[in-house]
Amino acid sequence: MKKKVISATVTPLLENGSLDKTGLKNILERNIRHGLDGVFLFGSMGEWGSFSNAFKEEALELACGCIGHRMELLAGINTTSLPLSLEIMKSYRKYDFDAYVFMPPGKTSKLDPVKSVLAVLDAADRPVYLYHCPPNNGINFTLGEFETMMKHPNLKGIKNSSSNMWLRRELLLLRAEKGLKTLFFEGQEWAADEALIAGYDGMICGMGALCSKMMRKLADCVDAGDISGAVEAQNNMIRVFHGVYGIDIGNCWNGQKYALMKLGLIASPFTFAQQMDSLTDAAKERIEKCLEEFKDELD
Repeated sequence: MKKKVISATVTPLLENGSLDKTGLKNILERNIRHGLDGVFLFGSMGEWGSFSNAFKEEALELACGCIGHRMELLAGINTTSLPLSLEIMKSYRKYDFDAYVFMPPGKTSKLDPVKSVLAVLDAADRPVYLYHCPPNNGINFTLGEFETMMKHPNLKGIKNSSSNMWLRRELLLLRAEKGLKTLFFEGQEWAADEALIAGYDGMICGMGALCSKMMRKLADCVDAGDISGAVEAQNNMIRVFHGVYGIDIGNCWNGQKYALMKLGLIASPFTFAQQMDSLTDAAKERIEKCLEEFKDELD
């Protein structure tokens, strides 16, 4: 099966914090041109916690109209509580997209995270992806808990952003041994080649708005059995990661948005997720140098 590449996209904003509608359309059209299989709105890179429900519905409706099923559209329903996520899911039902993405609330919640996932799966009117990200919410599932969730017919896939090589292999073995159908997607940009070579079905990565062409090349190399090509593509993606985000990841959101702005795709690097004064002149110079070095891969 062809490896799938899905962008966990940024949400482009104007300087006043409103949605950059033209920018969002530009990003989506570029992703389609580069052969991506899907886009994930309102994940961690999409600043989901910064926006009102009305704002997110505006962006979702725009994305539905722009994509028109030319690639898969995933909509995040993350909130600070299970009832709010279920409420958002209900409000999204009127839109024509493909799947929800849900990450259980963090450990500050006393709710059982497995029961929370199952409640979402039970209530869903379309497929669901589980966003597994312990660095974000502090939740680590056991293999038995993964099996329970994977048996639910509405769970289509898992975005694994745990950075845990052991878990990656164990999930693959669990799926094979139990005859389960859940798809696995690597969520960390710097581990995509390893995951796809090992047997993951694809990647869902936060650099997808900028690096969609590079991500597609990496996946295509794995499909073709060109392991050295996949490793080369992976290493180049890490170099872009360093150039845009910084070695210390000090410009995660505003760095990628600044790069997208310099490419003429969006209007502003503005983000709610990061102090804008971290986008220093030195950071801008570093990003511009990176864009020049990889201009063919980032066209």
